[in-house]
Amino acid sequence: MHRIRPRKILGACAGVIASLALRIDHAVLMPCHMKLGRVHGRLRTVQYGLEYDGSPDDIFIVTYPKSGTTWLQMIAYQLTTDGAMDFAHIDEVSPFLEITMMPRRRKISDLRATPRVVKSHMPYQEIPKGPGRYIYGTRNGLDVAVSYHHHVRKYVPGWGQFSVGEFFSRFMTGRVPYGSWFEHVAGWLRNEDRLNVLVVTYEELSADLEAGVKRIADFCGITIDPAAMPRILERCSFAFMREHDARFALPTGGPPPAPAGPEPGFIRRGQVGGWRQELDARSRSDFQEACDRRLRDLGEDMLRVLSGRGAREGEPAL
Repeated sequence: MHRIRPRKILGACAGVIASLALRIDHAVLMPCHMKLGRVHGRLRTVQYGLEYDGSPDDIFIVTYPKSGTTWLQMIAYQLTTDGAMDFAHIDEVSPFLEITMMPRRRKISDLRATPRVVKSHMPYQEIPKGPGRYIYGTRNGLDVAVSYHHHVRKYVPGWGQFSVGEFFSRFMTGRVPYGSWFEHVAGWLRNEDRLNVLVVTYEELSADLEAGVKRIADFCGITIDPAAMPRILERCSFAFMREHDARFALPTGGPPPAPAGPEPGFIRRGQVGGWRQELDARSRSDFQEACDRRLRDLGEDMLRVLSGRGAREGEPAL
């Protein structure tokens, strides 16, 4: 017995040391590693912005996730080309700035096409700034939250466990990928640096796609051949884009990621006001109160759209 006891003591000590090491790792090392990663990412973003050699022909399509990004990419592609679907993925003709360009040190000036069209979810303070055109797509936040919930539970590991209510609580406090929707929207719509920004709402495109396409074309200095308009409207429809879903899925540099949940298509419903089927009255009330408090200076018309008060089918668009 006296020979076994020292082993037990050593084993117990080793267990305590291992447990302590794990606690230090979780409490200190992992947070430090994550913070260093964020600092590195921020410095890389700053450097990229400082080195950006902007052109007046550059077109940035910027949104908070699930606000019509791919839709705007397709509209821009149709307007700036003959509309031939000769790309394997939309990222080839409108690359994802912070996913497929910055990590690989690809410069916007390296893109061959003119105008050069890039997509981004960057907040206003981080986007490379220059003389180009910035199309900011926005959507009522209730629909954004619901669509974002479906997106992350399919494509982001570890997020499938959250119910729509749990995800909405995180969305309200900005504890989701890309942070606070309120701050993202407010930064871009206030446009403190006076960039050349066109604001396009998801709701206006849903209500009158042709009018929205013409407004985007005017902003980009593009004259639309009347004979091309039917083709543009048909190919920018959700039916057409859903039919070619694989060309719009998440760019990863490899095969498209396998969805972790049901509804395998990347292009989902494209519905205005769909949040009414998934969020309760308390969620809507809390959200609209937060909009009134945080986004009031954006103007009554914009506030009405962003808060979801004017998001019913058939209601006047902004």
